[in-house]
Amino acid sequence: MSYLTTGEVARRCQVSVGTVKNWIEADQLEAFRTPGRHFRIRASALRRFQAAFGFAAEPDEGPKILVVDDQRDFVDLALATLKELLPNARLEGACGGYEALLRIGSFQPHLLLLDLRMPGLDGFEVCRRVKESTETKGTRIIAISGFTDDQAEGMALACGADAFVSKQAGFGALGRRVKALLDVAIRRTRSSRPRKTAREGRR
Repeated sequence: MSYLTTGEVARRCQVSVGTVKNWIEADQLEAFRTPGRHFRIRASALRRFQAAFGFAAEPDEGPKILVVDDQRDFVDLALATLKELLPNARLEGACGGYEALLRIGSFQPHLLLLDLRMPGLDGFEVCRRVKESTETKGTRIIAISGFTDDQAEGMALACGADAFVSKQAGFGALGRRVKALLDVAIRRTRSSRPRKTAREGRR
């Protein structure tokens, strides 16, 4: 779990520390106090706040994408494709569902490229757990499968996946679908700004 100080939040949002404390006291930004009475803010809580109030991500902070598959070769090829298509993205891979859950907790990706058919903890269960958690339910998920399986697609979407792509479509198609989903997410964030936003605290 990643935690931020009020100073770090102020830098990311380009406001004063006093403004950040005002957001916290107004219950707009979720935070907790350390034993030393200092505020700490979870990175996931800041992301939710930024999305709700229309703050853009830091210019040098690209989207974080986690590729999950039980085949290392597929993970490596998918990462290479995404690196070409999204050079500013931060990319990581995980082999299998259990490793994926550990990486999700530490890496906190914006998007998962998630294989459904994996031994042990499969992609359906990973998807379900991600979407049920308040910390990760905003994570976008593209479910993938090596088979053309309408039933698997329906089950994945029912578990909370945002899209489904067959591996047979090729790495280029997978990469373009990732980019399109990220673009949609950015547009929705910008269009969802409330009339009265936390930006007013800058005045």
